[in-house]
Amino acid sequence: NSSHYILKKHLIPYFGQMPMDAISESTVQEWISGLKLQGKLQPKTIANMWKVLKLIIGKPTRDWTIRLPEIPETEQRYFTPKEMKQLIEAAEGQYKALFALQFATGMRFGEIAGLHVEDLDFSELIVYIRRSTFNHQEVTTKSKAGHREVDVDAGTMAIVKSYLGDRTSGRAFESRNGTPLLNGNVNRFVLKPLCKKIGIPVGTTHAFRHGRVSVLQQNNVPGDLIKRWVGHSSLKTTSKYSHFTREFRKEMASKLG
Repeated sequence: NSSHYILKKHLIPYFGQMPMDAISESTVQEWISGLKLQGKLQPKTIANMWKVLKLIIGKPTRDWTIRLPEIPETEQRYFTPKEMKQLIEAAEGQYKALFALQFATGMRFGEIAGLHVEDLDFSELIVYIRRSTFNHQEVTTKSKAGHREVDVDAGTMAIVKSYLGDRTSGRAFESRNGTPLLNGNVNRFVLKPLCKKIGIPVGTTHAFRHGRVSVLQQNNVPGDLIKRWVGHSSLKTTSKYSHFTREFRKEMASKLG
């Protein structure tokens, strides 16, 4: 989904009129240096833009050495179970169920925005992830691994069931206009204000996903099962989503000592 946005917003406006053989290592480096000087984009965003461009250009880029802006080593915000409980208690309407389900499954926001009532099996306690969303449109999942089923605890499913009531079809969560929810709007108008209200550091919806993986890791859930539940293609990716609180680290050190 982000690849489509990068292509339309950043790559086509700059490279769209260039013949493919005119896009060289120096051309790309000049473009990246220009983005860095403008200072409007995060280093990670520029790195992601280069990844997409590299996929488009293909083979010639294997021999290129592109200097990217340095990405600062700041840890991704993740919600702890305690913070998650506070958020669920404070959230209203559909967001109480949405936040609870996102934390319990580690679903990407696009996946939960594209979730239909028919994808929820309340008797078997399973969520079937079959699609995602991008700019109000339903699309396929991010990867083949994204198309999956996730086992969910009974408590979370009860919260979702209570919210849905007698509904048996349609999108589980959506905007007032009946369109898929937009990640940016939920972050800006719902989640960030809620974090400030309950007095916890601000986080985005991605903090649910990081928080879920961290909880699974801390509870010794097999890596392959975590990978399957969250829809990662490799354990290497999953490890990047793992965070350990100071309390947990101290507890482990004490046990091992």
